[in-house]
Amino acid sequence: MAPITSRSGAVEAGGTGRSEDEELPFRSLVERVPAIVYVDPAGPEPTAPTYVSPFITQMLGYSPAESTGRGEWWADILHPDDRERVLEEWTRNDATGEPYAGEYRLMAADGRVVWIRDEATLLRDSEGEPLHWQGVMVDITEAKQANEELTRALELERRATEEMRRADEIKTTFLTAVSHDIRTPLSAILGNALTLEGGDRLGITEEERKQLIHSLAAKARRLNAIVTDLLDTERLARGVIEPKLQEIAVGRLVSLLVWDSDALAGRQVHVDTRSVTAWIDPQMVSRIVENLLMNAGRHTPTTSQVWVRVVPDGDDVLIAVEDDGPGIPEEHRDAVFRPFEHGPMTSSHNPGVGIGLSLVARFADLHGGRAWMEEREGGGASFRVRIPRGDPEAPPPGALGRDGV
Repeated sequence: MAPITSRSGAVEAGGTGRSEDEELPFRSLVERVPAIVYVDPAGPEPTAPTYVSPFITQMLGYSPAESTGRGEWWADILHPDDRERVLEEWTRNDATGEPYAGEYRLMAADGRVVWIRDEATLLRDSEGEPLHWQGVMVDITEAKQANEELTRALELERRATEEMRRADEIKTTFLTAVSHDIRTPLSAILGNALTLEGGDRLGITEEERKQLIHSLAAKARRLNAIVTDLLDTERLARGVIEPKLQEIAVGRLVSLLVWDSDALAGRQVHVDTRSVTAWIDPQMVSRIVENLLMNAGRHTPTTSQVWVRVVPDGDDVLIAVEDDGPGIPEEHRDAVFRPFEHGPMTSSHNPGVGIGLSLVARFADLHGGRAWMEEREGGGASFRVRIPRGDPEAPPPGALGRDGV
């Protein structure tokens, strides 16, 4: 590029001796370029440029006079997050004499952030000594914004793909678990029914008949619980479940549920249920307790002990199902209450559907309470549900009456 002269006509690009009339065509060309053309003295310290084209006013809102008036001007308008990096780059290139090319942000006079592409070449005199940098700054803000939007779109697409992959994995796991959980009690029900059907021919005793009927009923209850969980999950997703509150003796309700459950068959179970009443939906609380018992039975060794407690806790009632099994690491304790999630100790051969604890959390939430898990004192897991007891003098909306259990 030809040397650029100042308004006074002095030669600034170093020694061509051209007159102002000879420079006019080049100046006219430079000043029509939709970019900032500049000439900056060589040297490690920031100095005032000797020339800046008028396009700086359109791009950044500064006049050429402002930019050539003081040495720190360019460094001062560098974006704070880019300043250190860019100054280091300029210092390095000034020392090596290599052409500079970089992208960074400048602060416009009106506060806008402007992305620029800056390219400059070091001009030397006939002796090879550096004279000045001659460069061009191009506004690339729109290109940067388009690139950022593209990056965001690609990230959203990546996340959507990941969610689809995860949903597909969940679907596969869900179908496998449902198939296993339904097939197991169905097979037992069918086997027991066929045995009973051929009882006379097989010569089974009355005691064996009673055991088969008991097993048949237990497996049918298990199958019913699975189907109920699936239906409850679907109804919760549609938002069509609301608690139907009654004043219930919660301790007695939980005691009866533990007594009737076969989820902990063969284990040592300790029951401590205090006399405490609360305004609850008995069906929902029953589902809470049944799923907690089922969870303890499924995910602990058969030698584990289980503690079931119901105690008043201020204005709330606390239901706890605890075990001395392997427990759950702290980083997994929230995840197990999400649908289709499994703890790290879950058996790959019998993982379960993965919705029982999510229903516990949702039903607790519908009561205005919460469910959580912590480490049991002495080791193991402690699953807890806190539910407000309600005001006996002003029963909550939706209460159906005072039918205690």
